Amino acid sequence: MLLLSESGEKYLKKEVITKLRFEYRNQFDSLKLRILDMGKLISEILRKTISVVHNSDTELAKMISESDSEVDKMERDIESSCLRIVSLQSPFASDLRAVTGYLKIITDLERIADHCADICEIVSMGNLSKNSECLKKTVSILEKIFELYEKTCNACFKLDADAACSIYKADDEIDRMFSEIIFEISDSISKGCFSVYSGADLMFIAKYAERMGDHCANISKWIIYINVGFFPDKNFFN
Repeated sequence: MLLLSESGEKYLKKEVITKLRFEYRNQFDSLKLRILDMGKLISEILRKTISVVHNSDTELAKMISESDSEVDKMERDIESSCLRIVSLQSPFASDLRAVTGYLKIITDLERIADHCADICEIVSMGNLSKNSECLKKTVSILEKIFELYEKTCNACFKLDADAACSIYKADDEIDRMFSEIIFEISDSISKGCFSVYSGADLMFIAKYAERMGDHCANISKWIIYINVGFFPDKNFFN
């Protein structure tokens, strides 16, 4: 049996610990990159969804509504990675906050993809009134959401708390636009500008867009949580 000296044992333990910490940091870096990849995929889905609504493209709508399974798979894989880090590496303090925050963030990301699929499913029915003013304003909400989403992904990757605060406040503009378009759609239906079915579909699309803004706001809260260690309420942003 090979016996190590006391100094040899200390050296071996140090080597093992160093290797474990290196693997630990690699797992964390890989986790962030996979979340970034998930964010990029959803960004592309959102961009195509805007095109679907703008052009009432039923064929592309069907393709997007069927592609949501890829996002679901990415979410499950990232969840598994987070759980492996917690169970095998036993992270403390800031690292544990990060894993908890990432688990919540990918849930909101996945919901944004779900809403894109919901919107595309509506468009695929072919009831939208093309070239109406309400349709154009609904598209403008989605374009605003896309800008907010891109900022959210960037803030998430950098864990930028200042940008997160800005994103949370920007959601108020989305809410205002949503309220305005609902009143305009209702008024257009009452005046017979387009059918009730078309108006209802536009309302649902606008509502899904508004919910995407809420999910961006939720992600901004988790970014702040990872940074400061507590989940912020509304008073935090005043």
